[in-house]
Amino acid sequence: MQINKAMFKQITNLNGSELYLIASLWIFLIFFISVAIMLFRMKKDYVTYMKELPLEEDETEKELNHSPESL
Repeated sequence: MQINKAMFKQITNLNGSELYLIASLWIFLIFFISVAIMLFRMKKDYVTYMKELPLEEDETEKELNHSPESL
């Protein structure tokens, strides 16, 4: 039980470190909100293109897969 009390005291006793906590919170919030705005403004065509990109085969890959040398 002593460990939990010591940890709680260490967390609540900031001793001037509030600026770092507030700055990190603001950086996180600004980043999170900017990513959310970017996602909501993204066009549906681009999302569909990026979603299907790993599944598409390139023309050169098709040729390599069906060439006699690869057999």
